[in-house]
Amino acid sequence: MRKSLGIGLILTAAVFLTGCGNKFEPTESTIYITSDGAVKSAIMENFDKAYYDFDELSEDVAKEVKTYCLDVNEDVITVESLTQEGDMVSLFMDYASVEDYVVFNDVLLFYGTYADAVKEGYVPEELYDSEGQNVEMDMEQLGNLKVIVTEESICVQTSGKIRCTSDNVTIVDHKLARAMEAGKTHPAFILFK
Repeated sequence: MRKSLGIGLILTAAVFLTGCGNKFEPTESTIYITSDGAVKSAIMENFDKAYYDFDELSEDVAKEVKTYCLDVNEDVITVESLTQEGDMVSLFMDYASVEDYVVFNDVLLFYGTYADAVKEGYVPEELYDSEGQNVEMDMEQLGNLKVIVTEESICVQTSGKIRCTSDNVTIVDHKLARAMEAGKTHPAFILFK
């Protein structure tokens, strides 16, 4: 019995480790769209007002997630964890799809190819590489590359190497960018390979 349990745990760990090409270990509020279109989110915020109540927050989050899942008749959102450390609260959630994230949070989040983004009208007038140099927007070169567009001022982790962004995005490393001053009229645009 113990031997089969040990083998089962090893196999589970192996599946988990091989299935995770990209680790999601954010240090600030971040979204990550996996290569199959699922969304992982981390919200990390100050929780330092005397009237804030962690138990009430926890109940509200659980209730909203349950209501959404009941409305769509499927468990498409999971609260991975909700923790408080000092004055900081961290909420980690998983969404089955970009659409679930968009509807649940009532925000713009687009994930598709560059060609799809052009059709939807999400491509900014100019794109910049990690050095701040203007990038030629050639459909033949960029058409099949992946794009994330968001109106949230948040970090965005990608499943591939970031090639270029809109002017309101800072590339932190090859798979992480920080959207700044993003909004409905000026969403953040991140193109990656």
